[in-house]
Amino acid sequence: MIDKIDDRHEIFNIYESQCGKCKHFKSESYSCEAYPDGIPESLLDASERHNEVRKDQTGSTVFSPKD
Repeated sequence: MIDKIDDRHEIFNIYESQCGKCKHFKSESYSCEAYPDGIPESLLDASERHNEVRKDQTGSTVFSPKD
């Protein structure tokens, strides 16, 4: 079996993306409660924000700043 390569770190914009500042973000897997299988590139690269529930997510979790 071939393992899937996770290259989300290549597109993650730590300075612009909300993800790195969110209390739900799991940096080891580039996932969160809303995206347990991996956060979409548009959120990681900061071309979109996650301030409202999106159709492609799981549940109703949105960006929440770390304490």
